[in-house]
Amino acid sequence: MLRSVILSIPEPLSRLLSNDTPSLADWYGDPLDAGVAEHWVRRLQSGNAQHLQQLRFGDRLAELVARYWSGRDAEMSYRSLVAAAGDDCQRALLELCYGQLLFACKREGARKHLDDGFALAAHLLAADEYFRVMKRHQALAALPLHGVVTEPCSLESLLSEAGVIGKLRGRDWPDDAQNGSGHTDTLD
Repeated sequence: MLRSVILSIPEPLSRLLSNDTPSLADWYGDPLDAGVAEHWVRRLQSGNAQHLQQLRFGDRLAELVARYWSGRDAEMSYRSLVAAAGDDCQRALLELCYGQLLFACKREGARKHLDDGFALAAHLLAADEYFRVMKRHQALAALPLHGVVTEPCSLESLLSEAGVIGKLRGRDWPDDAQNGSGHTDTLD
């Protein structure tokens, strides 16, 4: 006997799929289980095929997030969304979201997407959101990024690791990950 499983919409997809405009200050990069992500890729694709004319940007961004965590080619979806983004808010949301996905696996290029997204979002954020995002990005800057995918981490884990690295370096230590000294991880 087949059982149908009703899956609730996981975070961060629920925020992207809601009727509210997604916040530029939120974090959308927390890992999803690959099976759950694949379910949502299929579900979003089937819904998108039926309602192609009514696609919202948040729906397409949710599909990008699900594709990333399912192991599918997310870069292709990202490039498609770059062309589809209609204004600074959508471009900022896309860059921030994609940068967060890359950062969750400490991948090279993540910092550039976060920086580009923040630059686009800066004039759109309320003061408290601006400083929240700025502080988060400053903390994450301590993390080394790699050319290969690492084990995915939640924002909480990333910030904890960044805090440890910051304490180990102290204020007088140079930023080894950015000055080319060769140190690329905390576990050498």
